[in-house]
Amino acid sequence: MKQTFCCPSGQHRPSATGWPRSGTGGKLFLFTTAVLLLASTAFGDPAAAQDFVASRAEPAEPATPGSVLSLTEALGLASGNQPSALAFSREAAASESAARAAQVLPDPQISAGIQNYPVTGRIAFDPRADDMTMYTIGFMREQVRRSRREAEAQRLTAEALVSQSQASLQERRIRRDVMLAWINAVEANAKHRLLTRIIDDLVAGQRVMEAGVSTGASSPALALQAQAEVALAKAQQEEARGQEGRARAELSRWIGAAANRPVPQALPLIAPPGDGAAPLARHPLVGLARAQERAAERAIDVSRQDRKPNISWSVMYGYRPDYGDMVSGTVSIPLQINRSRAQNIRIQEASARADAARLRAQDAERDMSAAFAAALADYRSAAAQLSVIDGEAVPSLEASFKAAEARYAGGQGQLELPLAIVRRYVETFIRSIEQQGRRARAAAELIYLAQDIQQ
Repeated sequence: MKQTFCCPSGQHRPSATGWPRSGTGGKLFLFTTAVLLLASTAFGDPAAAQDFVASRAEPAEPATPGSVLSLTEALGLASGNQPSALAFSREAAASESAARAAQVLPDPQISAGIQNYPVTGRIAFDPRADDMTMYTIGFMREQVRRSRREAEAQRLTAEALVSQSQASLQERRIRRDVMLAWINAVEANAKHRLLTRIIDDLVAGQRVMEAGVSTGASSPALALQAQAEVALAKAQQEEARGQEGRARAELSRWIGAAANRPVPQALPLIAPPGDGAAPLARHPLVGLARAQERAAERAIDVSRQDRKPNISWSVMYGYRPDYGDMVSGTVSIPLQINRSRAQNIRIQEASARADAARLRAQDAERDMSAAFAAALADYRSAAAQLSVIDGEAVPSLEASFKAAEARYAGGQGQLELPLAIVRRYVETFIRSIEQQGRRARAAAELIYLAQDIQQ
């Protein structure tokens, strides 16, 4: 599958400590610590506030065993060993073998027996006493016409192409599912890491505010508000933890234990198919529908050939113990005296099935077009929202906080406003991560719909 995974220009990469020094995580860290610094200063302990900021500047994260699982590596691990795709390949091989066998004449039959054996009267149970009694051995075969055998072979060959199309479609679906599961895992992990850092900062701020209640610098309402902020962040953290666990479980369906390895700290920009994308009509789902249509058309040919009778013939040698031996030969021709209610009906049935397959193929093309348009709309919508969040919402929140900080420093305003801005700031960055995931999932869907698989 030829595709491009790249990071947008200017995107900040994680630092050696595992937390971005700038960008989303860095901005949010500076923002929350600024609020806590403001609170600590207001409560009469600026030195403690400076120590707090210094202690949070370089967080130490525990090392996670195993190398980082990239998207390209996950796709590589998922290819080549999927039972569902291999099953379709085996079915294709079976149909190809059946097609070769269908071109061969049916095996002949051999028969042996006794005819006209007396069982009553004077000569009962004496095969020598009656000149009609004889022991027979015969050879017979149905002479199936070559055109009938070729039609059946072509039908089975078409069935093999159906199975091959199913295998190709399944492989493509697996790659899409791997991409989606990996994207979901990275998105959930990014939210979890973000919330973990925010919770640490908010807990420290909660302690500062609770300490200020006894001195009158804070209030119980403000301390309870800080406690509520911590609880809300922890609830979001648990939700992110569950989302990551689910995504890793889905990923393990395709790549096994490798799904438990660490994932990147941020989603890369997954480039959707460009102008060189394959037409939707070449999608394996459409190809499967077309292959089913061809198989149904070959079934019509078989039904038409069944209108022509096959001749059966046989020869038999008869041995009579006390009389002369005999040889018999027969030719059988089916009398198709009920074509209007038998053979013709079967042709009509096959034709109706072919029409149904043709309509399903047309519907598959429409479905692909609609799905592509929907995925493209999702991609553009997510990209537009990210542009608004990064270009307008975040700068506005930062300016709002600075205005509140200046107002508080001038002896006006209350600390509840900066805390509310922090909550909104956290929600904004979580939304940014979610829109990055939405954009990546839309790109994965576009790749699934419109990009050729090239091994």
